[in-house]
Amino acid sequence: MRVLVLGAGGVGEVAARGLARAQGVEHVTVADVRPERAHEVVQAIRSTVSASAAAVDASDGEQVARAAAGHDAVVHAGLPRHNLTVMEACLEAGAHYLDMASDGPVELPGLVTVQQQMRYDERFRARSLIALLGIGVDPGLTNIFARYASEDLDRMDEVVVYDGDNSVLRGHEFALPFSPETSIEECLQPPLSYRDGRFVQGEPLDTGVEVFEFPRPVGPLTVRSVSHEETGTIPLFWPELKRCEFKYALSDEYVAVLRVLKKLGFDREEPVLVDGHPVVPRKVVAALLPEPARLAGELEGHSCVGTWVKGVKDGQEVEQYIYTLSSHADARRLAGANVTVWQAGTPPVLAVEMIADGTIRERGALVPEQLDPNPWIERLPAWGMPVYVWETRLRTATPLAPRSRGGAG
Repeated sequence: MRVLVLGAGGVGEVAARGLARAQGVEHVTVADVRPERAHEVVQAIRSTVSASAAAVDASDGEQVARAAAGHDAVVHAGLPRHNLTVMEACLEAGAHYLDMASDGPVELPGLVTVQQQMRYDERFRARSLIALLGIGVDPGLTNIFARYASEDLDRMDEVVVYDGDNSVLRGHEFALPFSPETSIEECLQPPLSYRDGRFVQGEPLDTGVEVFEFPRPVGPLTVRSVSHEETGTIPLFWPELKRCEFKYALSDEYVAVLRVLKKLGFDREEPVLVDGHPVVPRKVVAALLPEPARLAGELEGHSCVGTWVKGVKDGQEVEQYIYTLSSHADARRLAGANVTVWQAGTPPVLAVEMIADGTIRERGALVPEQLDPNPWIERLPAWGMPVYVWETRLRTATPLAPRSRGGAG
């Protein structure tokens, strides 16, 4: 397969490095609005795979379609705001489409939601193409973990995604390990949850606050409800759920920063005039922060991302947390990256590999919970992402094993 990686930030670089060693990939093109950054990533992978760089603005559909021509798949690692533009370009070019995130599940002006993307299902199916939506770690693996759990339960009642890390930052007063623009946006959106058959919106930063005991070495962290794709898609396939939420561990420092950004309007995307020049406040914040792709050597600690499920099996209540846990040291060794962007950028590489070898045969615009989870559970450890199940009541963790069969979800 010939694969175009659109976006050469931290996640895009991880995806490009992974594709360089993936089975079935013969050429990787790295494209970015900053051509010098695309060339930098290409230099890092050229010794492993045939690779080239291109200057492409993801907001320009014609540019993207020209770049995608002659490629079998496009991994969109840029801002989710451009997802629909890139999807249209993939349909024109006849290429499969993969991304790691949307703007979330809440319909707000100017945002691209995963539900909007799912409406492209018939168009991709008609072209015998797949658009795999949100195939990072969360969303992505977390949705797959929910599907896996559902196949082993007689009834699944609650699903909560918990994401937390105990990272320690050196050399900077403050930094974010992945796209500042995306982080600010999702944390300040009204968080969406699903309760007893209906979707409910909460207050940003102040909804669902609790202490969750992550598996060691992460340990207990304060988490908050955050707007995330999983809460908008998982209930579509299990509408009988009593609860579905996404909870993210945000440090007190970051919560304080977010509150100030919101109060002063620095979270806004609408340009303001500064000395007669239009300036986007959120882009100013992003420009002032260290680039996530450059943080690999400044972060230590571990990141844990997983799906907590409560349900019933054989008449007994079951609680499980299915998760993957990795360290910044692991991510540096495997991809020269920090663990947050590495966890997000690795699953689309597996997806491309499985599309290439025919393991993923589905077509249309799909979310990860529509895929058979077993090949994922089987292959993730070889990519440095072992999957474990924490039996909440027994307080024991064991490696998760793929089943011999796939179920319906």
